[in-house]
Amino acid sequence: MIYAIKFLYSWVLPPACFVVALVWLAWRLRRKSWGLAGMTCVIAALIYAASIQPVSEALLRPLEYRHPLPLKVEGDSIILLGGGSMADVPMPEGWVGQVGDVPAQRILGAYVLHRRMGWPVVTSGGEVFRGDGREAVVMRDILVSLGMAPEAILLEDRSLNTTENAIFSAEVLKARGLSRPVLVTSAFHMERSMEEFKQAGVVVTPYPVGYYVTRNSYWNATSWVPSASALRGTSIALKEYLGLAALKVRGIRATYGR
Repeated sequence: MIYAIKFLYSWVLPPACFVVALVWLAWRLRRKSWGLAGMTCVIAALIYAASIQPVSEALLRPLEYRHPLPLKVEGDSIILLGGGSMADVPMPEGWVGQVGDVPAQRILGAYVLHRRMGWPVVTSGGEVFRGDGREAVVMRDILVSLGMAPEAILLEDRSLNTTENAIFSAEVLKARGLSRPVLVTSAFHMERSMEEFKQAGVVVTPYPVGYYVTRNSYWNATSWVPSASALRGTSIALKEYLGLAALKVRGIRATYGR
């Protein structure tokens, strides 16, 4: 009964309810215009496909498992990439903002790695939009509250995207004489991040965290019902693929320009 209830109420929540509404609209339009009805069905099918777990997993898994978590880590520093923060929210004493679920996983990964290896951590990320707060500062405060020494944290609070994360973090590393950084970011974001750092002249060791999908698929009836979480995963994956395509174009242009 519990699983039946979960399956049924999933259809009344977005985005599943939008698919149902579009199918109903297509059915009503069929008598007036087969063209409009067909177009409505195509839109419904696209939303459905983008919002189900099997499609989301198929897009995310190649990104997340391209770089395995190393069993033995070698380096001299840790680069922690931001992933969004908010300043205009209630915060614990001593904090200047909070982070979302994605950067929270990155912070935990960097903290655990620092506790094990003792390397300094470069927190990278600026204030992308008004009200976000400076990501690097927010992450620093969280790390300090977890027990890290403030002097073990190096701030890079100017970057607004992954390209600038790489460029400005490289400057921080160079100023401190560090040359073997371990990159901590979300598993889905690792491939694009490594390429950005490569183009910035920095070779990093990948340390992926915050997986969205498991190694193997574990589907059930609700996996085929459109959900916001699956749609989010699809959106994240498509953004990464577009970013990787843009990097390839940039590389081709740079090579051709030479």
